[in-house]
Amino acid sequence: MFAYIASHMGYIVVTLVLILIVAAVIVRMVRERKSGKGGCGCGCKGCANAPYCHPQNMSDAHAPGAPKI
Repeated sequence: MFAYIASHMGYIVVTLVLILIVAAVIVRMVRERKSGKGGCGCGCKGCANAPYCHPQNMSDAHAPGAPKI
């Protein structure tokens, strides 16, 4: 088993780095979402999905199909 790990150390390191990067991106997205920032990063002006992302901040929060909080 040690020989396998030693012979594939490059793949293991690259895989662990990629896993850490993906985990960091996911954590950042979750934190931004919980803080109330939009998920797409392009702003909400003119966005058709704005009532779904920020129903309490939008004037048309009670649009058909918008979730009620």
